[in-house]
Amino acid sequence: MGPDTVGRPDRASAPIRLEATMGLFDRAKKAAGAAGAAGGDWAAQAQAAQQLASEQLRQAGYTDGSMPTMANAAEVGAQMQADHDVLNAYGQDLNRILQIGAPGTCVIVSAVDTGDRTAGQPWFQMEYDVTLPGQAAYRVSKIEMVPDVALANYAVGSVHEVRVDPADPQKIALAS
Repeated sequence: MGPDTVGRPDRASAPIRLEATMGLFDRAKKAAGAAGAAGGDWAAQAQAAQQLASEQLRQAGYTDGSMPTMANAAEVGAQMQADHDVLNAYGQDLNRILQIGAPGTCVIVSAVDTGDRTAGQPWFQMEYDVTLPGQAAYRVSKIEMVPDVALANYAVGSVHEVRVDPADPQKIALAS
């Protein structure tokens, strides 16, 4: 056996050849070089991600577009948690009505942006004419959160399936 092999002289197994090994940082440098050669500019990607995060915080109303600092991180975090709690409670109530509600239809009579936002999403004062099978239509007025991406689905005059809370016919949830 030579200096580049290891093994036990008392065994008949083939010797194991040693390869030159790299250290942790050598492997990291090699990986970074391969990423750069493949067109991956890590600094540019990090900057783009930072800009996207800043824009999302601005759109949600948490900051002016700057990243939170140590001075305002607690305030921003508290507002995010408060928005989460509002949207969670709102969603749970809608899901409850969807599960237990009587089926019917509604026509959107009006939709007025209240100017309020939660996590950047607008709230609308909505009016619906609700019809349940075998009953006369009646008007429901309620505040709804309507995500920007869904606004087109809530046009005045549009017809939707609806579920109505059996305990309170003024509580409805659109099912379509």
